[in-house]
Amino acid sequence: MSLWSADSLRIALAPGEAALLNSRGTRVLATHERSAASLLPLLDEALADPAWHSRRIEVVLSQHFVRHVLTPPPGKALRRKEETALVTASLREIYGDEAGNWKVQVLSQPPQYGLVGAAVDAAFAQQLDALLARHGFRDVTIRPLASVAAHRLPKTFQGWWVLAEPGWLSLFGMTDGVWQHLAGLPADAGWVAALPELIEREAAWTTLPEQLDVWIQAFGVGAVSTPGGGDRRWQVLPHDSQTYGALALAGF
Repeated sequence: MSLWSADSLRIALAPGEAALLNSRGTRVLATHERSAASLLPLLDEALADPAWHSRRIEVVLSQHFVRHVLTPPPGKALRRKEETALVTASLREIYGDEAGNWKVQVLSQPPQYGLVGAAVDAAFAQQLDALLARHGFRDVTIRPLASVAAHRLPKTFQGWWVLAEPGWLSLFGMTDGVWQHLAGLPADAGWVAALPELIEREAAWTTLPEQLDVWIQAFGVGAVSTPGGGDRRWQVLPHDSQTYGALALAGF
């Protein structure tokens, strides 16, 4: 009888924690280190257990480990390699030569709008790929939390999207089906109260319509109240307020 299961396995990686989840249960691995690479030895040991073997595996990366960028509008349709080059160049402008060591994914948009790029450390991505291959995983998907969580937004979403997890906020602005602004920044326990000011500050850098609705999507931060003040309409998407840390990223 094969030890391999037809069930899928989801792994979530966040600063100091890795969570594994399949139909048979969950496991959380912890370390005092905060880097993504520090989670790999823990994951290597855990995946030696046949209980986690699966034909399909999805790895969700905390936004702490991801850097996003919105490029200038290219003005014309680009080939895939040209899109990647434009995203990499835009990342370099913000983060310097360090961006040259990152693995990039690109979300295409109409040429009159910028491309959306997501980047992770290339060395970490290679080590993770090698680790999963060593344990026999072949059908592997590795994605940032934002690319997975976006599927929970309404199909006709328009407004500001705040993606919250412990210690980090990702902020995206969309109109007419196009992402037109994004930002990522550290967050403390008072992030909800600070949201109205944060949204106004970011909006000042955009040409987005005024008073767009704000949708808050939270993972692992407990209960979230609606911010007070301002003229915007705030909406908190349903979330599990009892699950914290990496397990919240794995279990949605």
